[in-house]
Amino acid sequence: MEGFFIQANELHKAMLERPVVVLRAVMSDPVSGVADNTSSDFIPGSVNFDLDGPGSDHGTGLPHSLPSAQALSLYLGQLGISAESEVVVYENRGLFCAPRVWWMLKALGHKNVRVLDGGLPAWKACGYPLNEAPQANTINRVYVPDPQPGWFVGSDFVSQAKANEWQIADARSAGRFSGREPDPRPGVRSGHIPGARNVPFTSLLDNQRMRSESQLVDVFEQAGVDINKPVICSCGSGVTACVVAMAAKVCGTSQVSVYDGSWAEWGANNQFPLETEL
Repeated sequence: MEGFFIQANELHKAMLERPVVVLRAVMSDPVSGVADNTSSDFIPGSVNFDLDGPGSDHGTGLPHSLPSAQALSLYLGQLGISAESEVVVYENRGLFCAPRVWWMLKALGHKNVRVLDGGLPAWKACGYPLNEAPQANTINRVYVPDPQPGWFVGSDFVSQAKANEWQIADARSAGRFSGREPDPRPGVRSGHIPGARNVPFTSLLDNQRMRSESQLVDVFEQAGVDINKPVICSCGSGVTACVVAMAAKVCGTSQVSVYDGSWAEWGANNQFPLETEL
């Protein structure tokens, strides 16, 4: 998983040897609405990357849309990051929303970024220190983006997925995917995009860490997803889809995209077809 994840002991060692920018991805629980911890338990030197705030574009009417390259670059610069920075992203839960930030940075052309496997719980389990406040006096930097196509796609691309021989992997729970459970967002229908396969993001994790490559391959195969073919990853709002997308990348899938609007967009538009398994 080189180039995707870093272990807690590796991060601790790296921070003693060289400058590493550590970002904590934070966002409220999308189902319960419970706020994330944004004010304590900081890995030393880290700052928050707020997916409920400047880390998303709130002008689309959707929960967690990708900001423009200009807006995201400005935000990263304010957090003390340049395009040359070594970045590690972690989160409070373990592995839930940090992959979203990794995916956004890759879409911006960032070369050196990894996710802390297991997140804050893994760091705590090693007994490493924590700070009660974020890094102070962050120096603003100029972030020069190099946007890369294909990391994110919209509904038009998804609509043509089958014709273009792209698979769709849905990261939501089996109940929401099948339509047996109502969507937690008001006005959003139940079900899934026609032809999609259900790959709950939790099935890819073991104790909040990404499973081994061989185990990931098995999960995809059991779900009916061919890792040798292109895949679009979707979820509720484009966040946990990035967990599935990272897993596909770990397995060697060359063409992987995330549907940014995900079910929050597709399920709310009656013009888009859906399937259920009732």
